[in-house]
Amino acid sequence: MSSLERARVLSQAHELYSVATAQGEQLAQVTGRLRFLDELPAVGDWVELTPTDPPLITAIEPRTSCFTRTAPGGGRQILAANIDVAFLVCGLDADFNPNRLDRYLVQARQSGARPVVVLNKTDLRPELPRLRVDVPVAAISALTGDLAALAAHVRPGETAALFGSSGVGKSTIVNRLLSARRQATGIAPGRHVTTSRQLILLPAGWWLLDMPGLRELALDASASAVDEAFTEISADGCRFRDCRHEDEPGCAIRDRVDPARLASYRKLRREQAYAERKDDPAAARAEKERWKKIHKAMRKPG
Repeated sequence: MSSLERARVLSQAHELYSVATAQGEQLAQVTGRLRFLDELPAVGDWVELTPTDPPLITAIEPRTSCFTRTAPGGGRQILAANIDVAFLVCGLDADFNPNRLDRYLVQARQSGARPVVVLNKTDLRPELPRLRVDVPVAAISALTGDLAALAAHVRPGETAALFGSSGVGKSTIVNRLLSARRQATGIAPGRHVTTSRQLILLPAGWWLLDMPGLRELALDASASAVDEAFTEISADGCRFRDCRHEDEPGCAIRDRVDPARLASYRKLRREQAYAERKDDPAAARAEKERWKKIHKAMRKPG
């Protein structure tokens, strides 16, 4: 019978991990084997612990979902693991940015979590912007405590995470859900109030992962994840099934889609394709061959 204990990673600081166990919260380290394999736990991971002092994380359970981004120095950075609901928080103030929301939505689609757009600060802007997204939208005011529209998307036992740039009100949302001033808040633009990822069990019985504001979310997603985030843009009606609605001759999408949405789609597809070609020379050759076939087909009569 195994003496290992199952635990969940709540936060991480340097080489120490705060984990939730049946005995309560403990600090743990990872084994040398995991370090050698470069398989380090992420906040939200379920792990196995040894009953030592301090406990050692010996294994990481398979993840049901994984929210990632391309790390600044290259490679992949895991921001959150085992998330059921990805709350994509936007502030209804001067910082509201539809293109940024598109980027978060693509990454949420890639993660495997259920995306929900959260429009915070309705006290500043009661009239909501028109969003062309096919995911649930929750309009709230964390300042006044009106969070019922947000909490309705999470069931007891599930895990949700707050994603968004600094200043959108994530820490205020956490405080309201906890009915306590646990997370520091601030209004200085561009300043990260939350400085580390932290998983919190709420009184309502579900987990919430508070995230630092992301200055940049470098895309780490597949082409299908980009397409799923732009359902009004499809290849139907185009001459080519793999049309990207850019410079391809015969595209029937460009003239009937909102120009701003199409521009955002093109930008994200270009970024995704570039990252894919950079990591996979075969993908670069496939892209070159794709364009050869397009131009060859256009030269055919009829």
